[in-house]
Amino acid sequence: MNQKGLAPIFLIVAVLVVSVVAFLGLSKFNGQRFGPPQNNPGWGQKPGGAQDFGGPPSTIQKQRWNGPIPNPPKNKITYYKGLWGAGWFYPEEFTGLKFDPQKYEKWGVNIVMLQPGFEINSNGDVRYPPDFPTYVDMDARIGELATKFYQANVHIGLTLILTYKKEFSNGGQGDMWAGEPQPFPKEIVEKPGYFDKFNKVVEDMAKIAEKYHVYMFAPMGEADGIFGMKVAPFLTQQMVPLVRKYYTGKLYYKGDLHNGEGDKMNFKGYDVLGFVIGPSDRITNTEDLRKFFDSSMDRAVAWAKRDNIPEVVVSEHGYIGNNQMASAENIGLALEEGNKKLNGVFLTEPIPDVFKTAQGDEIVEQMKKWFLAN
Repeated sequence: MNQKGLAPIFLIVAVLVVSVVAFLGLSKFNGQRFGPPQNNPGWGQKPGGAQDFGGPPSTIQKQRWNGPIPNPPKNKITYYKGLWGAGWFYPEEFTGLKFDPQKYEKWGVNIVMLQPGFEINSNGDVRYPPDFPTYVDMDARIGELATKFYQANVHIGLTLILTYKKEFSNGGQGDMWAGEPQPFPKEIVEKPGYFDKFNKVVEDMAKIAEKYHVYMFAPMGEADGIFGMKVAPFLTQQMVPLVRKYYTGKLYYKGDLHNGEGDKMNFKGYDVLGFVIGPSDRITNTEDLRKFFDSSMDRAVAWAKRDNIPEVVVSEHGYIGNNQMASAENIGLALEEGNKKLNGVFLTEPIPDVFKTAQGDEIVEQMKKWFLAN
């Protein structure tokens, strides 16, 4: 073969060599960035099978948290002395809340409930929060928060909040992301297959919950209140095996249920039943208020007994809307009756407008009285 015929062969060989070197270099880079495959990958590493439905660009450009998987507190929870606070999951610069886990331990709190919010549109597409727009960002954020709370000897729970938006929020200034759960349009929520993509998100979040030793995990917040009785009983049962494929902790039904929806629900397969007592701020007579609390608690305990649920908790209590909290007397009485009848109570952390007032001080004292006593 003449030299002219050899030239194309040398060129082909050179291209192949360069391609192999580039591939090995890229593989090494990815290994340095995400770490080698292992049974317990560190933060920011996406386990096999995880779905990522994307999202809008992050509104806050900053380095993603990274570090080892934290060890949870060694104490086993025998009574849930919990806090439900919507702002913890999101960046401080967005919420304006000062993140101080150490104070919760001083209040006697042994678990806090984190609440990442997801949006679902009319087509069933799901979007992660703008500040944590991918699975990897979500994984890192929960790992970061778990580390901070575990260092304060406080466990974490996880409740997924799903909000319907006909069109997704764009994440811009003044555009409220997710928000408080509201009833879904019946013509949307009852469409076959509507929740297929959200079910994938539930599976992914169950993986994260297992990875970071989340004590209790609710795949949906208040399904009974936002989906209606034609959908909620079926959907919440459908989620039990989805979660159990990946998560071995306490499976939590975080309900509303204050209108008696538990009569039509099926809670089988869950470990903890959570319910809302219902509006009580207008009941001023102490004994009438006590009877109201007792009646609500007894009803929830009956539902749990019917479906073989071992634990019952108040899922949230204290916030009454319009930047107002229930009175310290109301909250103290709920804690007192819950201590007698239930396995725990989750209170709303006093909102900033109340926290630094005399009312805020009184609410904290009631928490300390009942949470530190047990």
